[in-house]
Amino acid sequence: MSIKKDSLDYQALEIKALKELKKIAYDIDSPDLGTMYDAVGRLASHSTYRSLLPKAMELLDANDQNVKQAAFTVAGKSVFGPYISELFNNLKILNPVEREQVLQGIHEMFSQTGGPESRQEQKRWIDALENLGKGHQPTVFALMRFLGEPGRRWVTGQIRENIDDISLGAVAPLRIFPEKTRKKLIKLLVDIASKKRRDILPYICGIVDQTTYIHLSAFLKGSKWQERVEIASAISGAGIKTTSGFVLELVGDSNWRVKQALLEKLNIRNSRFSAISKILSFLVKETHTRVRGQAERTLLLLGSIKCHDSTLKEQRKKLEKQYRTQLLKAAQANKDLDSEWLGIEIEKVDPMHEIMRKVSVEPKSIEVEDSPEPIGVSLSDLMSPPLSGEETIFGEKDKSTLLSALLGAQKKSIEESEEDIMDKPIELPLDPTIPPASKFLLLLQRMSETIGKDVPLNDLLTKAAEIGISEEEFENAMDELEKQGIIYRSSKGTVSYVDIEL
Repeated sequence: MSIKKDSLDYQALEIKALKELKKIAYDIDSPDLGTMYDAVGRLASHSTYRSLLPKAMELLDANDQNVKQAAFTVAGKSVFGPYISELFNNLKILNPVEREQVLQGIHEMFSQTGGPESRQEQKRWIDALENLGKGHQPTVFALMRFLGEPGRRWVTGQIRENIDDISLGAVAPLRIFPEKTRKKLIKLLVDIASKKRRDILPYICGIVDQTTYIHLSAFLKGSKWQERVEIASAISGAGIKTTSGFVLELVGDSNWRVKQALLEKLNIRNSRFSAISKILSFLVKETHTRVRGQAERTLLLLGSIKCHDSTLKEQRKKLEKQYRTQLLKAAQANKDLDSEWLGIEIEKVDPMHEIMRKVSVEPKSIEVEDSPEPIGVSLSDLMSPPLSGEETIFGEKDKSTLLSALLGAQKKSIEESEEDIMDKPIELPLDPTIPPASKFLLLLQRMSETIGKDVPLNDLLTKAAEIGISEEEFENAMDELEKQGIIYRSSKGTVSYVDIEL
């Protein structure tokens, strides 16, 4: 029986690959810049670039910036053993941005191939990484995730002993650690930060989930309402599966903003229906209008979005049985949500119609007391009466002087009139429920009645600030109304209505 000869000639393949690597190594030293740069490009992209690691290490201090950058890229992705300390010593010559790029390349390599498995190799990496500055701490923490148990111990030590030196950006990488390690690190961080680094709370809230947000209760003692809002938002975003004492404590918080945060960004799909229903049973009775309104809106949402442990049919049945009155009220107030499942038809209203309804205020009639009819004035009235027996004769020079005086008086009168308009406060109904766009339209209407159709943009901005419209709200309102074709902003710096009768 004949044995079939292997169709692949491994020796020939190795010889071919070696020739390619040799050519790259030789061409990098070429005096011709084109040849050199071409070789550098092939060095960084070659499938077996790790074979050229010694050559890359030689080029770390190259004078040419492109060559040096390519050398660091190759070295960062393939360095091992004694080369690690050599690479990190050379990193000192780079600026922080270039250094971070190399670290990101290392992180990419670890993400694709995994970190070193040898304890000795893991410790080499840790020794090199821990000497980098605080500016690289987020990437260093992320790299520790690939360095096994020594990496976990290093991060734990930083939290225990150097909590004051941990940068805010170093908190986020904790989320990529294995689940068991991540839970332990978050618990430890919360316990210590609640006593020494409360400013880290918003960043911790960004990495907790349903299995770890319970640890945030450590921050409640002596907390400000802003901190409790952060905690409530984190719980809401992760999804509520239980109404433990910790969650109910937030439901009964003395500050309405905390309760509002529990509902505003509620992750319904990751929540239990029974848990949400229990929370809403308290909040629909809330005395604060905004909280109660948000609770009613959430009830309506539960008729369209299923919780992870229920079905829409079951949810709707329970909701209608317990909250029919609140649902009908919510349907009227939240016409952007689906309410057909309630068996009622809500008339859809154009949002701009609602805006115009709020800003269309009937002008108040101004009662003017009876006063004598104004008497006209002419040039002759301004002249001095002629002396008896003499006829007053004006020369051309006298007429010019008089006309100039009259024109000057007219100009001054106009300027004073405009100043009076700007100095006079504009009274607007400062209802906090009126959105900024509506206030803007009302202000434009009032100023148009006084100044005319084209209102100077600067004057409009000044008056807007006086009635509590911030510059950001002003610009957003302008952009929104321009897109809808309600107002027009001219190149002359004026604003006017387009198709709305004043």
